[in-house]
Amino acid sequence: MHPESFFHVAIKAEDLEAGEAFYREHFGGEVIERGDAADGERATAVNHVTLEVADKPVYLFDEAPYEAAGLVDSVPTGFLHFGYVVPDAEAAYQELSAASVEFVMEPTAFGDLRIAFLTDPAGVRVELVEHL
Repeated sequence: MHPESFFHVAIKAEDLEAGEAFYREHFGGEVIERGDAADGERATAVNHVTLEVADKPVYLFDEAPYEAAGLVDSVPTGFLHFGYVVPDAEAAYQELSAASVEFVMEPTAFGDLRIAFLTDPAGVRVELVEHL
């Protein structure tokens, strides 16, 4: 399985304003999206700020969208995952599962995406993202 590209980093933050200020001041991040739970759907149905840092999105969430949707158990504050774009999340899931890679969430339609989450040997969550 070879991803098409690196997609993003996601962070669960207790203080979105402090996180935004940190990435703006210290890494030149530019806010490209801001939203609150009441205005969003699926992936944006949580309070969030998205910054572009070094040409990639850094998502700051007050709650992981897949956590808010009840797709996984509660996740701790801090680093949530990084994501790779794949052409076919189901095919990637089948290939990696056959190689005994552990998944914490099978491919699931999520708005205009199909996403799946696996863990690497160090326990880091990796998201596979297929654009539908």
